[in-house]
Amino acid sequence: MKLIDYLFPRQCIDCQTVGAYLCKTCKRKLQPHPEICPYCHRASKDYKTCIECKCDKNNALEGIIIPFAYTDILKKLIIRLKYFHKKDISDFLVDRLVIAIRANQDLNTNLVISFIPSHRYRKYFIKGYNQSELLAGKLSKHLQAPMVEIANKKKHTKTQASLDRNGRLHNLKNAFFLVEKLDFKGNETLLIIDDITTTGSTINELAKLVKQKYPTIKVRGMVL
Repeated sequence: MKLIDYLFPRQCIDCQTVGAYLCKTCKRKLQPHPEICPYCHRASKDYKTCIECKCDKNNALEGIIIPFAYTDILKKLIIRLKYFHKKDISDFLVDRLVIAIRANQDLNTNLVISFIPSHRYRKYFIKGYNQSELLAGKLSKHLQAPMVEIANKKKHTKTQASLDRNGRLHNLKNAFFLVEKLDFKGNETLLIIDDITTTGSTINELAKLVKQKYPTIKVRGMVL
């Protein structure tokens, strides 16, 4: 046992049992998210964008995979990962993401993993790391799939969760730009990782940027 674990033992975020951030009993309280279209939120197999929503030229995603419903337990896990530097929570969460990916046949070939970028100020001076990049990196190792940085964030935006849909779209306008070193062939499936999504605006914005340069690439999102 590491000294840090002895001095500051992990406790279940729900029942405070010592040993792990989520004990075996409380793990059973995690609920699966229904398979829905990321745009209209109607039922859609494998979380794919439905045919009707595909007709909208502003919708650039093939879908957003959402393994977990946003319950109180999941919210506590994400808050500790995101704001309290509990990076090792990501190990358990990534294990579940791997299961969801392997169950989806569309993600088993030519998969490339990326993440939602953070502004440098937020990443290095406020939080210390980007939780989306952390999840993507561990997912990449598990699946032995390449991870690439597709974009940088050039302006410090407000937190998306505090805004309505129109506010989110305006908040993200011109916020990202593609990195110059990107070299896709166009037959890849790009999986963009984030922690949570409400409207899918952030992942969709990045997907639109990528498809402006690589129109034949498939872009999926994945959130906790």
